[in-house]
Amino acid sequence: MTSVPAPAPERADAARRRHFGDHLVRDCGPALERYVSRLLPGDPGRTEDIVQETFLRAWRHADLLTGLTCDEELRRWLFRVAHNVAVDWLRRRATRPLELTDNLPVVADPAGQDQLEAVLLRHVLATALETLSAPHRATLVHLHWLDRSHAEVAAALGIPAGTVKSRHHVAVRELRTALTARGVTGARPAAPRTD
Repeated sequence: MTSVPAPAPERADAARRRHFGDHLVRDCGPALERYVSRLLPGDPGRTEDIVQETFLRAWRHADLLTGLTCDEELRRWLFRVAHNVAVDWLRRRATRPLELTDNLPVVADPAGQDQLEAVLLRHVLATALETLSAPHRATLVHLHWLDRSHAEVAAALGIPAGTVKSRHHVAVRELRTALTARGVTGARPAAPRTD
């Protein structure tokens, strides 16, 4: 029995997809692997799994992704998907922290878990801060990151101390809303110094 060759458009589509897959792995793979390894330090196997899952999702959406106007858009898409896959894995793991391998319990390294959660929280916080206006973001950075008093912030920004207090109040409320929308809840930030 002889095989019938695929029609020309199907061969062209297969070649385009193969070229797309080669481009993903060759040009985006190393950077994506470094990014995921920072999200999941000390777990190279899981890093590889997440990178492969990201490439699989890209392959499934090849028609959409080959239409992107530049490689930077493709990289942003890949990094966002990898981040989401890592977060999904962490959430699943948090609900089932104990895994069984050969009937022996394997417990995650608590130090590595804390480090990963800190990295992910920093990323979420940075994206939430981007939703604030520049004056509100600057006020929070001066008060909480640089640990300055209201008077010091007022002097640094060249605004009245009352404006600093007002911006701080609004910024904390908006940041809390942005973090809640991203699934982060918890303690209120420490009060800034008033001296």
